[in-house]
Amino acid sequence: MALIEEQDITRSADCIDTHAHLVKGIGSRLRFPGMRAGAASCLDMMNQLGVTKTLALPPPFPPGHSRIYDVDDFVDIAKEHSDSFAFLGGGGTLNPMVQKAAHNEDVGSKVQSMFEKKALEILSKGAVGFGELTAEHFSLEPNHPYESTPPDHPLFLLLSDIAADNDVPIDLHMEAVCEKMQTPMELRLPPNPDIFYPNINSFERLLDHNPKAKIIWAHAGWDNTGYRTAALCGELLKKHPNLYMSIKFGRRGRPENRMIGQQNQIKPEWLQVISTFSERFLIGSDQFYFPLEARERTCYNVEVAVMFLSLLPLELSRKVGHENASRIFGLMNKTE
Repeated sequence: MALIEEQDITRSADCIDTHAHLVKGIGSRLRFPGMRAGAASCLDMMNQLGVTKTLALPPPFPPGHSRIYDVDDFVDIAKEHSDSFAFLGGGGTLNPMVQKAAHNEDVGSKVQSMFEKKALEILSKGAVGFGELTAEHFSLEPNHPYESTPPDHPLFLLLSDIAADNDVPIDLHMEAVCEKMQTPMELRLPPNPDIFYPNINSFERLLDHNPKAKIIWAHAGWDNTGYRTAALCGELLKKHPNLYMSIKFGRRGRPENRMIGQQNQIKPEWLQVISTFSERFLIGSDQFYFPLEARERTCYNVEVAVMFLSLLPLELSRKVGHENASRIFGLMNKTE
């Protein structure tokens, strides 16, 4: 997908990016320790593009990851730049607990009690939701983790109850697998398995468990299995009123399920789904913000996401760009 060029993005000036990562350190020696450098890079890009607020969250870390972090690294930044940042938590604490429990098959009362205590602690520190958690996460390059847990795992169900009770959403990363499948050739690298197993029915059980729990299925428009089609997304949104989706644009992934076609136009099937469920789509760029000095710095995801809004009809652009996020995350008083 070519980068959309020469588009009028002025009417996307109220964009809220609900899913972005501030990188904590680069390279084996952590040349840029801490998150302030990544936050500075994010603020710079927000000013350029007219993004008014970014929701930062930790990636879905596996147990024992060497650079694990979570809400404590975001609190001061969010306080200092309260107009620009809010944060979610759990990717560096709750997600490793889920993955470990699934591997050990331990979901006893002690594990559940510790999990609930940590979830409530995250909210007490100011998090506006839980994330990024994962039920199916592919390894895309060396040192990139593979993680897999049924979406209806008892700890995910417990988290949906906690989220419902506290009126905050859960941001979930899950590759769509509709049937048992051989691992695609481009994903045949360790530690990915040889076979991926279905997860959509299990995902629907999570959605049905507590209808008051708001579940954001991250990365709509970015698909690595071929199964996350506009049709599947529309079917699930129709069946589950508590399901939301954040939109991502990336250079990787299956081109047939991207939202923008060769002529820089929104594909009709995606425009239909977004229009039909206009209250339940958000921007979630999945942008990783490196320090300004870092050679690796690129902001393709968020640039295309903001430009995408300019392709939508005005009212739909406002809903997807900022109104839905403001409502779902309870940001009204902070962004208006």
